[in-house]
Amino acid sequence: MKSIQRSGGLRALIGRRLRAFFREDRGQVLPISAIMLVGFLGMAAVSVDMGHAVLNYEQLQNAADAAAMAGAQSLPNTTASTVATQYSAVANQYNAQTMTSGTTMSSGYPKLLCLTTLKSQGMACSSPANANAVQVRLQMSSQMAFAGMSKFGYPSMTIAATSTAAMRGASASPYNVAIILDETLSMASYDSDCGATQLACALNGIQVLLKSLTPCAANSGTCTITNGVSTNAVDSVALFTFPAVTIGTVSRDTSCTTSIPSSWTLSTAGGTGSNNWFQVDGTWGGWQNTTNRSGTVTGSTVTAFYDSSFGYFTIPYQMGWTGVPDGTSYTFPTAGASSYSPSGSTSGTYQVTSFLSDYKTAPLSSTLNSSSTLVKAAGAVSNCAGMAPPNFDGALGTYYAGVIYAAQSALTAAKAANSGSQNVLILLSDGDATAPQSWNGYPTMGSAGSNGSYPSYVNECTQSIVAAKAATTAGTRVYTVAYGSESSGCSTDTSGTYAGITPCQAMQDMASAAQYFFSDYNQSGSNSTCYSSAQPVASLAGIFTQIASDLTVSRLIPNSTT
Repeated sequence: MKSIQRSGGLRALIGRRLRAFFREDRGQVLPISAIMLVGFLGMAAVSVDMGHAVLNYEQLQNAADAAAMAGAQSLPNTTASTVATQYSAVANQYNAQTMTSGTTMSSGYPKLLCLTTLKSQGMACSSPANANAVQVRLQMSSQMAFAGMSKFGYPSMTIAATSTAAMRGASASPYNVAIILDETLSMASYDSDCGATQLACALNGIQVLLKSLTPCAANSGTCTITNGVSTNAVDSVALFTFPAVTIGTVSRDTSCTTSIPSSWTLSTAGGTGSNNWFQVDGTWGGWQNTTNRSGTVTGSTVTAFYDSSFGYFTIPYQMGWTGVPDGTSYTFPTAGASSYSPSGSTSGTYQVTSFLSDYKTAPLSSTLNSSSTLVKAAGAVSNCAGMAPPNFDGALGTYYAGVIYAAQSALTAAKAANSGSQNVLILLSDGDATAPQSWNGYPTMGSAGSNGSYPSYVNECTQSIVAAKAATTAGTRVYTVAYGSESSGCSTDTSGTYAGITPCQAMQDMASAAQYFFSDYNQSGSNSTCYSSAQPVASLAGIFTQIASDLTVSRLIPNSTT
């Protein structure tokens, strides 16, 4: 009986203790917290992995955007796909990052697209790529390192990013554009590939460029023009030429006030016969009797050919006709000067127009303003031939280091006056600088020396390369257009770094980078083999279209754009 009581007491004791335990609330949070902590840690692990995946996605999207824009910037060249891949996050490419290691380009990408929406905005699907947009899709595997998802069959997560970019067409920033046009007598030669003289073909290329540039802010509707400059000017353009012409006659390239004759009297005739009167870039060649071109000299009368459909004519070097500027000795502007402003009516100048932005009256128009002196000089006005080889041209030959320094100095002043603008220099020539020290006693090269350094009549092509590289160093983007450049020439370059250089190599070396060098090697009669591997387009119209496009930038567009 006693044992039973003990047993019953024990049970009662245990019951009391259990009831007390459950009634006591001190310390109960500890096991609950332990259970909840497991959940919190799990959610934190998932958050870390998802955050890592989101970060990877952002990095991947940035890489896709960069790749698409780089590819679109290369259009219409067929290299657009290659460039897009090069600037993607794919391993061993320019934009590869540790954060996005293992990135691959999705199958079928990059895509070159021809979108109707962009075509309606004037972005044609031009050859050779026949596309106006690039679409890129990148993908990568993001590891699920902390959440333990591998136990549930998800050790990683595949993420992808798609980006689409339109080809160049948006303005990057205002430009000051200096165009240097070769007006040596060889530019009067007929180019059957273009269907006009070399000079007329070159002027047509300049017209293409002007139609593509933006004279004033795009939201202006129409440009308010004062003295050749638009309010809120965007792209300003100036024309330069060589040989130098006198300041008192340079306006003849822009005035269009004198009709072009078919014949005139030469008061200082010194002989009879065509070969006595015509010179082509230092080589006596007489009148070049080719298709659509002829001329004769008999006694004191000179007959020159002019065809209004082509807009050109040729004159012998002695002829001082009042319809074109007077050529003069080459001048040598100071290298690195902050402005260019020669003075004196008989002094030489290389500048035909100041920097103007009146070439169009509306920013989005493709019609040139016939009242603009720039447009007149470019030969875009009816019954106005535009720029022409100057009087006495044949005796002056080719030298263009001086005009490069002149243009760069003018660009420096233009940039200082136009905050936020960028400078661009475009040089069109065959590149064969061989101006003589003098001709028949006339000081063709003025005060130039013989030491081979600027200014000198020795190493003339070398001096031009040095001048162009100085412009690049100063921040100017230098484009060169080799027009019928030959594989031999630059005969004055006999010593120094560029001894034995060819005209083609000189033009290529003057460009700021390989993609800024162009060549029209189809120019008839040149036997040119000068080729630009980076820019295969080989017509002047196509070249200037490409340059105009190059002065704009690509932009991202919605992936759903059609």
